[in-house]
Amino acid sequence: MKLKHIMLMTVLYIIATLSLVILSNQNILENDTNRVLKTIDKIQLFLEKHPDNPLPDNFEHLPKNTVNSDTKKIKKGATYARSLDSQEITVTSPIFSEGQINGYLKVTENRTSTFFTDFAIIIFAILFYLAVAIQVLRSAQRAYVFRENTVAKIKNIERSPLTQSYLMNENDDKITTELNKLGEKIQKQALSHTEKKENLYEFIEFFQFPIFIYNNKGKIRRTNASFKNEFSDTENLDIFSPYADFLNFLVDKILHPDIQEKLFYFEKLGAYYQVRITPLPDLDSRFMVTMMDVSSYRRTVDAHNAFIANVSHELKTPLTSIKGFAELLETDSISSSDTKNFASIINKESSRLMNLVQDTLLLTKQNHRIDKKKINLTALIQNILQSSRPQINEKSLHLESQIEEITFKTNEPMVHSIFENLIENAIKYTPANGQIFVSLYLEQNKVIFSVTDNGPGLSEIQKERIFDRFYRVDESRAEVSGTGLGLAIVEKNVQELHGTIDVVSILGKGTTFTVSL
Repeated sequence: MKLKHIMLMTVLYIIATLSLVILSNQNILENDTNRVLKTIDKIQLFLEKHPDNPLPDNFEHLPKNTVNSDTKKIKKGATYARSLDSQEITVTSPIFSEGQINGYLKVTENRTSTFFTDFAIIIFAILFYLAVAIQVLRSAQRAYVFRENTVAKIKNIERSPLTQSYLMNENDDKITTELNKLGEKIQKQALSHTEKKENLYEFIEFFQFPIFIYNNKGKIRRTNASFKNEFSDTENLDIFSPYADFLNFLVDKILHPDIQEKLFYFEKLGAYYQVRITPLPDLDSRFMVTMMDVSSYRRTVDAHNAFIANVSHELKTPLTSIKGFAELLETDSISSSDTKNFASIINKESSRLMNLVQDTLLLTKQNHRIDKKKINLTALIQNILQSSRPQINEKSLHLESQIEEITFKTNEPMVHSIFENLIENAIKYTPANGQIFVSLYLEQNKVIFSVTDNGPGLSEIQKERIFDRFYRVDESRAEVSGTGLGLAIVEKNVQELHGTIDVVSILGKGTTFTVSL
């Protein structure tokens, strides 16, 4: 890794750490403000009952005609005014009487110290940075050793490149191993015949991946059927002009004829190929190129890496909150109300963490055998709706259902997860006083389950991504809780039960999910 890249990532990491410190300090400041506002509310209630009682030293009652920067802000529409210094926070709040400002209550209290929180974040950031730095140094050392071994091997095979393996050791990736085995097999087969050129040309036709042979003048002398299907029947390397890196790679081998392989992405084909070039000095200085399509493997690796990155990101947020508030609880300077508040936050983030882990396990579980038995789908849905009644009542939603009496042979946990996730999703995205319609019926020996809401709806782009892992509609991401895995689990379960799921949505009107089993 180049030094400038390391410096850039270090600067970005420092910026991210400082941003986290700033956000943490802002959160603590908001908590202090809310604490003072709650105190003001209590004092105002007390004054209404006991107007003649004296106020504590840190409280000041201001007449309604008081004019200063704080009262000006309130008169302009602010609900309160706040001023700060390094040790104290001062909040001025209006006192209303019959809808009119009848005075002001000014309270000054000590600010919560951010030293321990900032110190913990910075120490953790430094330790994490050092751990990553050590890992990067180790990786660089391994890469250096591998490079030196590769150079030594290349020098060794220069004497007889067609009869020696390009492999360094058994720890190479499987694609490299298989391609080298194939290359060695082709080399041995090609050199074992007296009519080398003719036998080689016949031999490459047996393989179901592109192979072509070109000479040191840049002319393609032979291709197999697979190459003709993927590209075309041509005699010039100009066919690869849209792929400049690959063309340069082929030309470079004319000047430096040695065995080498490399991964290339062919954009117009939308495919990755692991390319291996083998010089054929005994065949008029020609070169044989084998092209193994590894697109499926690459997509799998990319999807795996993206999933790991998303899970790590989602886990980091609740863990950071739990760690931060746990450290605050260890201090002696917090009040009992703050202790209860912090414990509530830790409990909430722990539940969020458990839900994320549980959903991740459900999503990654490999169901090699799905046990099925007859279950009452009607009772199953009614139980889910009954369990969801508190959430429905909280938002004053109007629920309508049309559920037929159906007994069906299927896997109960998977079907329960499908029904529950779709119903919970409708409740989350339906606005207060909205409507939800749930139906279950039989049609041509298939169970049809649908959930309709009158929420914000989905755009065409959102419909394409709605089943992606960790994806949530942008407009609702900040307002709707969840792990972002619910619909991905639904799609996985539906596919494994050999069913289908359809989405019909109109922006501003609502969305309908329909599952057919």
